[in-house]
Amino acid sequence: MLRFDSSLCLITDRSFCPKADFFPILETAIDSGVTWVQFREKSGLADREMFELGQKVRELTARKGVPMIVNDRLDLAMALDADGIHLGQGDLPLWAAKKLWRPDKIYGVSAQTLEQAEKALHDGADYLGIGALFPTISKNDAIMVHHRQIELIRMLGVPLIGIGGITPERIKDIRRFGFSGIAVISAIWGAPDPAKAVKTFVQQWKDV
Repeated sequence: MLRFDSSLCLITDRSFCPKADFFPILETAIDSGVTWVQFREKSGLADREMFELGQKVRELTARKGVPMIVNDRLDLAMALDADGIHLGQGDLPLWAAKKLWRPDKIYGVSAQTLEQAEKALHDGADYLGIGALFPTISKNDAIMVHHRQIELIRMLGVPLIGIGGITPERIKDIRRFGFSGIAVISAIWGAPDPAKAVKTFVQQWKDV
């Protein structure tokens, strides 16, 4: 099982807000109910810039007491002493990552099929990121996951985190499939009032 409250993950994406608003929104979101953060930046930053930005995110999440998971980059996760790593199907294999890093870290893997999910579970994944559940503007190449695949993956018994086009109105359907949590990007970063958006997600999750 996950060693933290997996209910609401905020994935970082500076493309949705002015640079000056990035950390104020991130801190507000955590204070409003985000339970973990995935550091994921696709804006073409140099490695040094990515590391320096990650340091600041790490400092904030550590101070707030919420886990920080790094997306894709094991080297960056290790350098930042993050709480875990999330690996996609095109990234370093999970078994290799676990040979290089500490076993007490959190290891997540993206999966769209039962075969991928079984492989990740065999290799020791703590959770699976399943998506896209719905059409999303945050990832142009997102592949929709068929409901039948979700039903089969759920039977494996590993915690599932839903991602892709998630809105508060869709929480009921997501909970029906047995998800342990959700990961959100645009619905929080692009919201007129991020604090209100987070609180709405939290309330909807609790009400189902």
